[in-house]
Amino acid sequence: MRSVNDENSVIHQLNETSYQELLKSGALADGILPKLENAFSAINSGVKEVLIGEAKDLIKNIRETTEGTLITKS
Repeated sequence: MRSVNDENSVIHQLNETSYQELLKSGALADGILPKLENAFSAINSGVKEVLIGEAKDLIKNIRETTEGTLITKS
């Protein structure tokens, strides 16, 4: 999320460039940093995409629209 206080500010897709920009701006902090670092490590090791979201939304995320953040190479 761009703002932890705004549930509507979810970043639905993130690539390495966007990640670096958000990181430099200070928009990312605390608990999301290890998740994103691990996601990009997986991407850079050959995983096609990583989805960060709530477990309760898993089926919806695979069948419909993504409620979480989809991490991609580019």
